[in-house]
Amino acid sequence: MSALLNNLFLLLALCYCCITNGQKPVCGNEIFFTDSLSREKVKEADRIIENYLSHGYANSRSEITIPVVVHIVWYEYEENLSDALVLSQIDALNRDFNANNIDVQDAPNEFKTVIGNPHIRFCLAAIDPNGNLTTGVVRVQSEKSEIGLSDDVYFSANGGSDAWDTDKYLNIWVANTGNLISGFGTYPNWVVPEKTGVVIHPKYFGINNHQQYGLGRVATHEIGHYLGLKHLWADDLDCNTDDEVSDTPPQQEAHTGCPNYPQSGCSESEMFMNFMDYVDDACMVMFTKGQADRMSATINTYRSGLLDGIVGCMISNNSDNNHLSFYPNPSNDLFYFKYATAPMGIIKYSLYNSIGQLLREEEKLINQDFYIDLQVFPAGVYFLNIEEKTYKLLKI
Repeated sequence: MSALLNNLFLLLALCYCCITNGQKPVCGNEIFFTDSLSREKVKEADRIIENYLSHGYANSRSEITIPVVVHIVWYEYEENLSDALVLSQIDALNRDFNANNIDVQDAPNEFKTVIGNPHIRFCLAAIDPNGNLTTGVVRVQSEKSEIGLSDDVYFSANGGSDAWDTDKYLNIWVANTGNLISGFGTYPNWVVPEKTGVVIHPKYFGINNHQQYGLGRVATHEIGHYLGLKHLWADDLDCNTDDEVSDTPPQQEAHTGCPNYPQSGCSESEMFMNFMDYVDDACMVMFTKGQADRMSATINTYRSGLLDGIVGCMISNNSDNNHLSFYPNPSNDLFYFKYATAPMGIIKYSLYNSIGQLLREEEKLINQDFYIDLQVFPAGVYFLNIEEKTYKLLKI
């Protein structure tokens, strides 16, 4: 109870600072996990991760693919984010966790030599825990307006969404976390399995129109925590503690906005353009080699179930190498379509009659298969256009 009261006090104190000083939303890790038990769990995780790193295993890592399930737990209609926005977030993660972001070149010259490539890819899960096909997106309408601030978000019985096996999937809950918190990610060894993953406020999820946090990097930051990274300033205001990564310079406190380079609160220039600081999305551009090694070590020690590869992934659709078949043809109502592999993308199709009149257009996120329903149309010849290819359908 005392730990809960302490956290509540910190939350109220920081909320007061936000109101009086205009502070922007912050990562919830700085608030929710500050009790003594959490600190002990962090120390234990650090010892195990450091032991792994001391044997040099992380340096031999290959590309890792992590299956993702996105739980959209919404109260207001605008919180029920589109499939396209979900896909944009996956694309953003694959950009940032592979050093494919164009703005990585904006890192100052003094830090360019330590830019790291984690070699981590993310995909929407193609198979759910029961072995069924899925798009990797779960939608739940909740009766609680800021459910992301409570444990209820993790449980369907309480208006949230039950986690999928957190050993096998990265669970991301997109839920309202109030005006103070942008999101949070569970550090290794911190919480029980059913609450392991990442929570992101819908305002900051995906490639959106938010002025400060519109490039999907709130999720990049929080997944960094999930993969064993700390804030650069180690959540205190001195230069003696650090983030357990040798190639990130000591840092006194968080940076916000888009600071001018250089900035220094300790003895060295500070790496405020790192994904684990608080700057605006447009001004954070890099992980370091040490951070990449630490994430690899975390995956191999605390997240090793993600490496099993038994879940299956939706893949970026490419009509040149992903064969699409359909059956039966002719049919009197439903035509079933199936891709060779599950495409991770929005499928847009247009249906025309035999004289070229457009009858229907639709966009949908699918798994490997879907169907076109012609029950309401008379017998005849129809043409279906998908991804610039046209298929002839005969209804009888």
